[in-house]
This record gives sequence, C-alpha cells and structure tokens, in this order.
Amino acid sequence: MIHVHALLYSQTSVWKRLVAWDPTIQNIYNASANEIKKNLLISDGAAKRLVQWLNQSNPFEYVAMLKHHNIFPLSIEDSHYPTLLSHIYDPPILLYCKGNQHLLTMKKVAMVGSRTPSLYGKQVVKRLSTVIVETGSAIVSGLARGVDIEAHQSAIKAGGCTIAVTASGFFHPYPPEHQAFLTDTSPQSLLVVSEYPPHVKPKKWHFPTRNRIISGLSYATIIIEAKRKSGSLITADLALEQGREVFAVPGSIFSPESEGTNWLISQGAYCLYNEQTLFEYMPNFMSKSIERKRFS
Repeated sequence: MIHVHALLYSQTSVWKRLVAWDPTIQNIYNASANEIKKNLLISDGAAKRLVQWLNQSNPFEYVAMLKHHNIFPLSIEDSHYPTLLSHIYDPPILLYCKGNQHLLTMKKVAMVGSRTPSLYGKQVVKRLSTVIVETGSAIVSGLARGVDIEAHQSAIKAGGCTIAVTASGFFHPYPPEHQAFLTDTSPQSLLVVSEYPPHVKPKKWHFPTRNRIISGLSYATIIIEAKRKSGSLITADLALEQGREVFAVPGSIFSPESEGTNWLISQGAYCLYNEQTLFEYMPNFMSKSIERKRFS
C-alpha cells in the first residue's frame, strides 16, 4: 500500500477504484499498463509510469527508506488513525508522520492566521497558546510564516506540544527557513504530518488542500488575524463544514489583518474577545480532567 501510494498520493478517486479492483493492493504488481488504465481510469502515460515504478523499485526497500528517515505512514485503516480526521469528507488515505505520534491522541486546537501578523496578533497567539497548553491540548497549525510558526513556537515555549501539517513531503520542508524549528525542537514535543510522500515538492494547490487536515485534526479552530481573502478563512469554512467549533479574534476596523476575522464574527463565528470565551463555549473540552479520547 505504502509503495503504491508514492505515486497515487493525490488521487483519492483513483485510490478508491484501486481498492475496489484490488483490495489487497497486490495484484496490481502483476497487472499490465492496459489493465491498470482500464480499472483505475487513468491516462496511458500515468499507467505506464505506475507500472515502471512498481517494477523498478522495491517496496520493502522503500518502506525501509522511510523508516531510516523516521517517517511512519499511518493508514486510515489503522486503529491509531485520528478519529476526528477520519470523519471528514475526504480524509487522507495515508498520513505520513514524523515525531511523537502520541500527540494524535491528545485534545487538539488549530490556530491559524495572517502571514504578516501585527504585534497585537503575536501577543494574542502567545497568550492563547499558554491557556490552551495548560488544558493538556496540543496546538495544530500549518508551519507557514506568520501566525502559524508563532503558534508552534508559543506552544513549545509554554511547555506544550504542537502538530505541524505540511503542504509538501518531508524531504522538501516549506518554507525552508522553518527547517531550523523542525530540527531544533524536541521530537517529544513535535509531530509533523503530511498526506504527501517525502519526495513531493510543495505546489500552490497543496496549501488549501492541506487546510482540511489542520481543521480535521482539531476539535476547534481559532483564527487570529486574517485578511478578507485569506487561506485562513478557507480553514474556517472547512472547520464549519466538518462540524467543528470556530473562533475568531476581533481586531481594529482600520487593520486589513483583522478584516477577515471581523467578517467571520459577523457571520456567526464565536467572538474570542478574551481567553475565557474558550471556557464559556467549550467547558468540557477546556477541562483538564476530561477524557481526551472524546475530543481526539
């Protein structure tokens, strides 16, 4: 499965046809390009590339390579696959994990926002991170510039844990300047996850697709600062579609960085006017003694 996924990672519909045709993911290794093309409904070129990959690479060596790099794929069929994530419309077939997989069992809150946050936005991230960490929750974000990296770093500084969801494979971290954070952070406090095999470079369309995993892993999503047209608002929409709680931090009507969050509030997102709002709307989740399995 892992070996085949290296080429079919971004084609959910193709993968579903593959499982329907070859439930054990074994017969495909003996199939011709024409058979694969017919059953998976893919192009002739794609079928030939897949056959070439299956015939010229060794599945055991590929899995060993992943293990050598401390990359552990988690199948949606695995009992350790995050329950909340499995319930979204289009969950990843495989989730590549690097770091402390135990973090997937923790309560989780997503924190995303502007790539160019104001001083106010950074202060909010630090304060809310401390409050969330104190409840025994992990903070989930997208490793992007701005609010994302501030959220990851603030969680660690507060003595907590964080999950970074990337839009590329582990061999191509993005943005490159955040490689130091990944390298320097204790693996006990950090988990990096991706739906992409390690060789996949970041593409523009990977980022909005990645956002469904950020919100899908999390019981609640907090938007710190965001412009009116922002990827963070996509994450908020996805969270709502997934039936999750959405909070937005209000800001100045004169700040473009608050235009998106103020708009979210006008549309019904919870107004996070102070940290107690989290306890008002999610009293069970914010309790330190609550059974975390209910929220993971």
